[in-house]
Amino acid sequence: MRRLVWQAEGAAGSAVLRASDGAEPSPQSGDVIVRMTRAALDGLTPGEPGRVAGRELVGVVLSVADPGRTWLVGKRVVALPTVACGACDLCRGGLATHCRERRELGVTRDGTLAERVSVPLANLVEIPKELDDDRAAFCVPLGAALHAASLAKVEGKVFVTVIGDSLEALLAAQVMAQRNASVRLLGRKPPRLSVCEKWGVKHRHIDEVGRRGDQDLVLSFSGSDVDLDVALRLARPRATVVLAERVAWSGARDALVPLREGEMTLIGSRGVRLAEAAALLASGAIDVGPLVSGRYKLTHAEAALAGLREPHLRLLVEGG
Repeated sequence: MRRLVWQAEGAAGSAVLRASDGAEPSPQSGDVIVRMTRAALDGLTPGEPGRVAGRELVGVVLSVADPGRTWLVGKRVVALPTVACGACDLCRGGLATHCRERRELGVTRDGTLAERVSVPLANLVEIPKELDDDRAAFCVPLGAALHAASLAKVEGKVFVTVIGDSLEALLAAQVMAQRNASVRLLGRKPPRLSVCEKWGVKHRHIDEVGRRGDQDLVLSFSGSDVDLDVALRLARPRATVVLAERVAWSGARDALVPLREGEMTLIGSRGVRLAEAAALLASGAIDVGPLVSGRYKLTHAEAALAGLREPHLRLLVEGG
């Protein structure tokens, strides 16, 4: 079976992707086997050496161990990238997203860049028949954007700023623009920002914007603490700031002064509304066409990675 695997190479042991042939996946308890039809080659987090890479999956269910779920065979599905243990106190309390023993596809558990993938049944959402595989490959980033957007109420013509250049940031800007809000996207990569022109969403380079403290809601999809500082200085008193990306903090603690002085609400976001994303994409309400930068067969994915040059957004890998 063809797959892309993380390998440690060089003196520093940096993780790189290498194509290889390997054994069929061994399903764990509660797993199903899915034939991958689409996966993503972008946004990968280096995983443990020997792990199959890839965190996002569109595919067709091939087999189900549970005899009561055989009706799933042949269904088209997408999968959540985070695998919960189902047994810890948080999982039992309905907080599986925050599972104490959670694992990540492509990082601490074999991922999706393989012809066939073993994935927990609990992670799967069936795809509406109106949703083709290419658009379904955006369910995870759109689901993350929808979750972040849901954490703050948008009533009336409020002023919203989305910070970041990622797929999640771009999709969040499109989502918020449909919610009766005045929205702008701030980022650092002009080719990515220009995608907003197709959606009629305002956009500017983050360094060109003043910090007037007049925004009702700021959603930060940037992993930079510099951009978190910008987010806090953009927000008005008693505004809400949603932190939708992990930030490696290196700044001075007084950078948080605006949070206290402005009595702001800072909310973290790491959830994914997968079923809601699939339904929204199937309805045609969200346009993801401009976000596809390339398509590659799994057999050519390693060579494609070696030749990649910025800018790129969604890089689709086609399975069998």
